[in-house]
Amino acid sequence: NLKYELIQTHTARRSGCTNMYLAGIPIIDIMKISGHKTEKEFLKYIRVTKEETAQNLANHPWFK
Repeated sequence: NLKYELIQTHTARRSGCTNMYLAGIPIIDIMKISGHKTEKEFLKYIRVTKEETAQNLANHPWFK
């Protein structure tokens, strides 16, 4: 099935990083797992919309 041939370990890695970020796990902790050396590199790697970032911030205890 072609659909499953297109999914690779890189896809799982990117999805995992994005989902951990959206769950509120600190970037530095995700970077230790993923092997990213800089925050700039990491933020280019994940796929997060401006709306998702705003929602993530709104849900953070700092803003409660």
